[in-house]
Amino acid sequence: MTMLAVASPALKVLFERVGRPEVLDRPDALGRGGGGAVIACNHVGWADSLWLAYAVYPRPLRFLSKRELFASPIASWALGQGGSIPIDRGIPSPSSIKTAVDAVRNGEIILIFPTGTRNAASTDFKRGAATIALTAGAPLVPAFYRGPKSMQMAHLMARPRIQISFAPAIATAGLPPGRESACALTLRLHAEIVRLQACATPQPQAA
Repeated sequence: MTMLAVASPALKVLFERVGRPEVLDRPDALGRGGGGAVIACNHVGWADSLWLAYAVYPRPLRFLSKRELFASPIASWALGQGGSIPIDRGIPSPSSIKTAVDAVRNGEIILIFPTGTRNAASTDFKRGAATIALTAGAPLVPAFYRGPKSMQMAHLMARPRIQISFAPAIATAGLPPGRESACALTLRLHAEIVRLQACATPQPQAA
């Protein structure tokens, strides 16, 4: 058990003090008793991954994180305790993909940002999320985050609105693995996230 898993109940309470979170349409695949799944979400800053973890609580959430963040032993330990899996953004190594696939097959939930960078939902999507879901035979869950890019002390007073919305899980079991299926799934994923963005409640964006 990681330190993050131990601290999760207290962190949930803390998060509800620094924001006004709203989780919409979380599918059963992410609920208690669900199996492995891949969540694909837009990426605006470091806070979105933390709020996605809040949205799937009490289930733990793992992340694919760029390998550069693991440069120091302390950072590597901290990220590992937080459930991160290192991956090369340019050319993901087979071992990183295998680690992610094995985690999903073992019933874990992994969060992937298909754009790979902090950009709008309209940015070109990479196929990693679809490839991992396909290989693992697990549901692919589109998600959209609207809220601050970071967490700040000022949020204890301002309590900005946080909205995490989900589309229905996309089944991948039985689909043929390979580039063609991954491309088709990625196009569908992109369309769902754009739809979620259009439906998200407009709100002022905190820094």
